[in-house]
Amino acid sequence: MSALSARHRDSLEMLNVALKLLDVPANYVLNRVREGSQNGEEVWIFRYAKRSGASNGLGGEHYSFVARKRDGRVLGCTWMDRSLADGALPEKDAAAACAWRFLDRVAPGLSRQLEVLWIERHDERIAIIENGKPTSIIVSGMKVKCRDKENDDYVWVVAGPNEAIVTFERGIRWVNGRVTEKWLHDGWLQER
Repeated sequence: MSALSARHRDSLEMLNVALKLLDVPANYVLNRVREGSQNGEEVWIFRYAKRSGASNGLGGEHYSFVARKRDGRVLGCTWMDRSLADGALPEKDAAAACAWRFLDRVAPGLSRQLEVLWIERHDERIAIIENGKPTSIIVSGMKVKCRDKENDDYVWVVAGPNEAIVTFERGIRWVNGRVTEKWLHDGWLQER
């Protein structure tokens, strides 16, 4: 078996593991798979785009996630979609409860080692096409930012309207600012 087909097989295995844990929206299709490194470990980065092709591309609508190669651990996911620009955000207690339910499914046991630092509104800007014209909108959620006491790094979950998970990241390291790669952030990707 060639190296290319072995890599392809490995990425499909990781994809299948992650898809058992994550809720990729039905109107999204796999658009790109890439390899990278996060905190010195090899990862797969999976990016889904809208099936319709509308507002796709960097800065636009997408559902993306990062999985560690050695064991398939989901290190993060994000859903940037116009549907998350409208609707009431959960109150702080509801956002925390939503975050804990998500973590219990995606990273069992992780919530027991977390200390909540704060819960506040978090906004992200995305580009869309509306009435044939490019525009931008704000996707909002309530960010539950935590410190992982066991690993001395950071974890957060952003809960959006109807308690949809907008973003999850774990294992985020800071040394005078974030040093962990930002595979889920289109602005960071555009710089590269």
